[in-house]
Amino acid sequence: MKNFFILPAIIALLLFAKTSYAQNPEHSKKMQKIAKKNSHKHHDPYKIEWHDKDDDGDGIPNGRDKCIHTPKGEPVTPFGCPFDTDFDGLYDYQDSCKTEPGPHENYGCPYRDKDNDGIADNKDKCPDVPGITKFHGCPDTDGDGIVDNEDNCPKERGTLAYHGCPPPFIDSDKDGISDYDDLCPHTPGIKANKGCPEVKPEEKAILKKAYDNLLFESGKDVIVSSSFASLDDLAKYLINNPKLKIHLEGHTDNVGHEQANMDLSQRRALAVKNYLVSKGIFDYNILTEGYGSTRPIATNDSEEGRHKNRRVEMTVLNH
Repeated sequence: MKNFFILPAIIALLLFAKTSYAQNPEHSKKMQKIAKKNSHKHHDPYKIEWHDKDDDGDGIPNGRDKCIHTPKGEPVTPFGCPFDTDFDGLYDYQDSCKTEPGPHENYGCPYRDKDNDGIADNKDKCPDVPGITKFHGCPDTDGDGIVDNEDNCPKERGTLAYHGCPPPFIDSDKDGISDYDDLCPHTPGIKANKGCPEVKPEEKAILKKAYDNLLFESGKDVIVSSSFASLDDLAKYLINNPKLKIHLEGHTDNVGHEQANMDLSQRRALAVKNYLVSKGIFDYNILTEGYGSTRPIATNDSEEGRHKNRRVEMTVLNH
């Protein structure tokens, strides 16, 4: 029964409120101003909102376009960005080498190696001439440690004091061998042992065994494990004779670039030195040099001859 009286009362109250608003001109004006102010906020179904626009005309509306300024006509991904085929961070339209990754500063192209010396042109100080890593891509044809463009005798080993040319003939120990070619310049020796005294028979045997069994992985400075035993014997002998020094000379055949061969011969001689040092030989008792293909002991016209030329010679120096 109570509900029967409540409903009519609510309706009467609402009618009274509406009437009172209508009878209050000031309130009516206020409500009209508010309605006019907010009229532009109503959604117009025919008006294009910002997120529906397509400023770059790539078919992807701005609302989901991650690259809103793509050049017209450029193919894009579903997110509105151009393709980067080689994933080098440059869009295809900016990339001069679309299928090869390369740095931004080279327009998306990888740096080339014009002289095929294994050193990229951007790091090669002599990009048109094969060279070695030691001289940043410049050549040292005679392997004397003086780069060709500073060497007055680029095809003859020399010294810095003589600007890359061999020094005058001086023979301090009077053994008939120039000090420049004499590994023991103050001790008379024989030519067969590079100016040093003749080695003892047991030294010869140990050196020959190490020399004959020394093998490297093809084209690398990595010693093959089958060589370790004979090198270990050499290390033991040198440890038992601490006054002896050893000279290691790396050599290659003439296959490939001359400068690459020079670099490889030096690295192989150094690999043998590092192995012996790891066995307890003092670093200063081992001297190394690399001659590349400049001092062959056999013809390079046959595989047998080339095999003989790929070697690391070992000379015991009696000081």
